[in-house]
Amino acid sequence: MADVQRQLDRVVSLMRAQQPVPAIGTVGLRRARFKEGYTPESVTALFDNIAEWQRQLNIQHEVYDVDTADQQSDDRSRLKWSREQQVWVREIAFTTTRFGSAYEVDQVDDFLDNVLRAMGNGEPLPNIQSAQFHMARTGRGGYDAAAVDHFLDQLERIRPLN
Repeated sequence: MADVQRQLDRVVSLMRAQQPVPAIGTVGLRRARFKEGYTPESVTALFDNIAEWQRQLNIQHEVYDVDTADQQSDDRSRLKWSREQQVWVREIAFTTTRFGSAYEVDQVDDFLDNVLRAMGNGEPLPNIQSAQFHMARTGRGGYDAAAVDHFLDQLERIRPLN
């Protein structure tokens, strides 16, 4: 079990670093005869799934990296948002409140989804000045309006890398 966990930890660290995951062989894994452990078949199936995910990811990158004049001109016009900027937007966690000034959660989340979609597609951000959210009904709860407004002020100041 420790050998399998070590391999999985390695896979996770490679994925987090956005590095390719090489094929993982099961030949070098120790087999437990009288201890608890995973069945060799299940370990092989898991590592085969990881290899298939990596193969599909490679195919997606190959399709994305097609070298055509149109693609190159599109790439030049695409904005480049950093991974840190995208993570910052994705992981924002607003405090919720049932009383006081609060925005509807779904509306704020939808706006943030649009921001992330624009960043992922290399497009300009949606117009932050025109973002409008309904106030949450008292007692129902929503995102603290002051926190959302502060975040939007910060979001308005970020710029793409190019």
